[in-house]
Amino acid sequence: MATIINLKRNEVLVQQGFVAHQFCFLYSGYIISYVNNDMGKTYNKNIAVNYDFITSTVSCILNQPSKFTIKAVTDCVLLSLPYKEFRKIFFQIDDLKLFYLHYLEKNWIIDKEEREVSIIMEAAQIRYEKLLQSYPNIEKFVPLQDIASHLGITPTQLSRIRKQLKLK
Repeated sequence: MATIINLKRNEVLVQQGFVAHQFCFLYSGYIISYVNNDMGKTYNKNIAVNYDFITSTVSCILNQPSKFTIKAVTDCVLLSLPYKEFRKIFFQIDDLKLFYLHYLEKNWIIDKEEREVSIIMEAAQIRYEKLLQSYPNIEKFVPLQDIASHLGITPTQLSRIRKQLKLK
């Protein structure tokens, strides 16, 4: 059944190239999901915060290796359930279905689409300000290079933006 997982800072929950089997709820902490390409460059896919669900869903559903790594950037506490158990419970409890549907619509459809459009249409400073508005303490916990990657900019660009904002 469900177990509590205590991840230490920099500990990996799911490694790119390995099959994920757990469906997790992040109770506390910050987690990043990222992809390493063949050249060793890292691309941040997502930053998960308190009360987010976290897993490589495609890996769980298709029983295929994850295309990304999920790693704690702070000490984290997660509630973990084997994905097959989650699916079994999911189909038995209507309220869970409705909750999960709402969660998917909000976090994995609406927010994802807004982020994708933002990266294309908005200036980097606007994206950064929006991130800080949504997660005011994120800079205390998530390394700046991960924030930059999440915003689709270089760490140097982020440094310039932060400097400009301090001058205001």
